[in-house]
Amino acid sequence: MTGYRVLPDQAAWLTLPLEFPWKDFVDDVSWAAEVADDRAVAEAPAAVRTAIAESALTLVRAEPPLPGVQERFWWLPSIGGSVVVAHLTAVELDESLGAQPLESFVFLGAGGMIQNIIEVEGTAFDTALDCVLLVAVEDSTIALRRLLGRTARMLLMLDVFVDDGGALHEAQHDISALFTSIEVVH
Repeated sequence: MTGYRVLPDQAAWLTLPLEFPWKDFVDDVSWAAEVADDRAVAEAPAAVRTAIAESALTLVRAEPPLPGVQERFWWLPSIGGSVVVAHLTAVELDESLGAQPLESFVFLGAGGMIQNIIEVEGTAFDTALDCVLLVAVEDSTIALRRLLGRTARMLLMLDVFVDDGGALHEAQHDISALFTSIEVVH
């Protein structure tokens, strides 16, 4: 079976665990406290550490926007601002789905309207696309940047949902770098 490995830039992305215990952390509270200690400058007042820990807890406890998410990453420059979280989903493809054009998976689980779609070079995938969709959610429209990669047996989606287009623009380089850091493992 084909798998993957993500090698995120640790200066740009922090893994958001999907469940606990995770690594050396027994629960989400101890993880959030470590995040706050690690991310706050040494002279930061306790209120700053508390705010970071509360943000971390909120994000780690949030349900992913789509089912099947296997990994999540918090864009570190967004701490204290508009939150940017990347959600990674990988699915095994049977022969009939593997023959479908990659474009047929753009709307999978999200719907919406295509704002932009381009082919991506320099990835570990046989084919890859970078898409921006506008998705209606309740009474508003949010942006979804979806990067799709496919091998003969696997479809991988890296989704970033944001309601602040400026944050999506600011994070675009790091989102692309996160996607290209993905290695296919056979």
